[in-house]
Amino acid sequence: MAVPSKVPGFIRLISALGLLLIAVIVAGGGGWQLARLERTHLKEEILYPVTPRSLQAWLKTLDINDPASADRLADRILLMSLPQRRDVVISMSGAAFFAQLNPKFTQQRTFRTVALKAVLSALAKAPLLGDLWFLAANLRGQLFGIDPDVQQYLGLSFIYAPKEVDLVLARLQMMGLAWPLLSEASRNIVRDDLNIIAEAYPDRVQELRQYLKSAGAGI
Repeated sequence: MAVPSKVPGFIRLISALGLLLIAVIVAGGGGWQLARLERTHLKEEILYPVTPRSLQAWLKTLDINDPASADRLADRILLMSLPQRRDVVISMSGAAFFAQLNPKFTQQRTFRTVALKAVLSALAKAPLLGDLWFLAANLRGQLFGIDPDVQQYLGLSFIYAPKEVDLVLARLQMMGLAWPLLSEASRNIVRDDLNIIAEAYPDRVQELRQYLKSAGAGI
């Protein structure tokens, strides 16, 4: 019977050093991720789910006049899970979210400006997130009205998130109010979104058609 050869000592040493190096890298990566979370989250959010309300609490801790605030918010958005991000997108697209942050109109506008910069920064890193394109459109629309950039963002929202019903409903509400200002391409998005609702919620499509017609939409 062949006697197994012994592993040379220097090979065992190299293997041990390799395992040690891997452990250091893993520990360092975990430490870096924790530091990133501490930079972008409240301490309790590291252990508990992120919600629109906890995001509001975190935003109140920011110096919104600091240019780095938008980068911190962009990092935070990209760290969210899909359900968390969707909840935040729908919440931030409503006027109440910013009114609860600060009752002064000028401060609300500043928060929206920081949020828009953050969303566009996040999209520069992850351009396939259709919900963020909708939020960018919504925030820019609230700040500057319905301009070509808003309609471009809405189009990208439709391309990358065409059938997410919560976003479809939010898009319909926003675009219905802006119907007279929409290009024909944007109006076609409204028609496509209505078809999606007709499939998902056939009992609601007539209500939505009436809403759009009352806003002047030629549906």
